[in-house]
Amino acid sequence: MKIAVMSDTHGNVQLAVNALKHIGKIDRLIHLGDHYSDALQIGNKTGIPVDGVSGNTDLNSEPWADREKTLQLNGIRVFITHGDLYKVKHGIDLLIEKAIIEDAHIVLFGHTHFPMKQRIGDILFLNPGCVLSNNANKSLALLNLSNNRVEAEIIHI
Repeated sequence: MKIAVMSDTHGNVQLAVNALKHIGKIDRLIHLGDHYSDALQIGNKTGIPVDGVSGNTDLNSEPWADREKTLQLNGIRVFITHGDLYKVKHGIDLLIEKAIIEDAHIVLFGHTHFPMKQRIGDILFLNPGCVLSNNANKSLALLNLSNNRVEAEIIHI
């Protein structure tokens, strides 16, 4: 299963759609908030099934999604959140605690606008960065889940 992971699109729908077209076939898109409505538009434009959460800037907008959730993808537990609830701009200690509670194999989060890929114990923590037209470090992440193997990469766009 090939999964694109995006966060913090902040209205840059066409930029996100163009980035996905260069990746090839994607089975699913996970959007980690801040403009969850972008996720739905990206899904409509690309035909890719979308799952996601709302971020801190989505609180007064429609449509709205849960702030966090745990998904089962190919037998792998994936915890997704925007990240602000866990104060990720100041480190991931609170997120590590939540990952353990959720028995997650992968934790996907955004909010910082900076990509990160780090394995702590058996848990992969992945922040795809942001898809902002005015950011020189635009990025998304790609997850490949097959045969209980997890491969992850940050893709700069």
